[in-house]
This record gives sequence, structure tokens and C-alpha cells, in this order.
Amino acid sequence: MILSWKAPVDYNDKLTGSYDKQHGAYEAALSNFDYLALLQGTAYPSDMDRPPVYFVCTREKLLKHDCLWLLGDVPLVSARLAGFLADATGQDIELIPPACIMAGGQLLEQPFYILNAAHQVQVVDLQRSKAETDDAGNVIYFTRTFLRDEELAPRHIARDAQSGDLLISSELAGLMKAACFNGGKSLGFYRAAGHWQPVLE
Repeated sequence: MILSWKAPVDYNDKLTGSYDKQHGAYEAALSNFDYLALLQGTAYPSDMDRPPVYFVCTREKLLKHDCLWLLGDVPLVSARLAGFLADATGQDIELIPPACIMAGGQLLEQPFYILNAAHQVQVVDLQRSKAETDDAGNVIYFTRTFLRDEELAPRHIARDAQSGDLLISSELAGLMKAACFNGGKSLGFYRAAGHWQPVLE
């Protein structure tokens, strides 16, 4: 089974990282960073700046989590989770260190990494899923997504080409659950049709 890895609907906004000092900023000042590059399922552009990351919450609160979320449904993972994923997924992901991480106005010295899926797949069931489309019939965004019951193999993590969702194999999700990472409501997955499945349950 394929699961969708993204922040839950009731995720704490103060634990969502921005790309500039202004909370909610999708762009980094004086930088060529484009967050959309992290939604393509391709290698991070070699000529693109690494973004700074800013959180409203305190350093202490941030450090209680192995998985946090940046704007655009991009995971920011602790060194512990990053090492686990690198061992488990091989070439499926890239781990990008931000230019800096600020939490509550203070520099965070502990390493966290932006997780980028380096591969793209097409597994959205277009006949069952619901989407908003433009006048030409092109999908703008999905309002309800169903995934075809296919394996990601040999991948464990990838981006869907049509929805932009970050996808994870149920096998890897099970291994993450067994490893007991910290995350509360920040670490979990969605089953098809939008059912939330926390890792910690």
C-alpha cells in the first residue's frame, strides 16, 4: 500500500517553518530559492540556494520533534530521522541542510535536514479522485485523492507527478513506527481517501 506523507489538517501553525523572517513566507530574500523545486520529485537544483528556515516556536519545543513541516508540505527532519531514512531509502531522497534554522529568534545549532524526494511517480487514480481544473481540463489541485493500489518499489519515497504529494511505502512507514520517533501529530501518514494514520499509534 502507498501512503501520503504530509502534515495533518490540525497541525500546529507555530511548528510550520517559513523560508524568511516573516511568518508564512514562501520565498527567501536575496535568494534564488524556489520551494516548488522541492515538490517536483527531482534532484535539488545544484545552482539553487539553500533556504534559511524560521519557526515561531522556541528551540526547546522544536527539538521535541523528529519531523516538522515547512510551507508547501515539505518535511524538515532531525539528524536521527535523517540517518534512518538515508539507510532505509538509499537514493530515494536528498537531505538538504538549510542555510540556517531560527526558532523563536534564536539560532538552532542542532542539525535538521530538508527532505527532498529525488524521484517522481504517477499513482493517482484520476477516475476516482476529485480535482479542480482549469478551462482546458488541466488539474489545478486535487480536493480528494485516491491512489492506485500499486507498489512504489523499488522506491520507498517519491513525489506524485500529478498531485505533488509526498508518497511513502507502507513498509517504510511501518519501520518508522517501530523506531519510535518523536513527533506527536507531526509524524504520520494519510491512507487513500484522506484517513490520517499517526506513526505513534
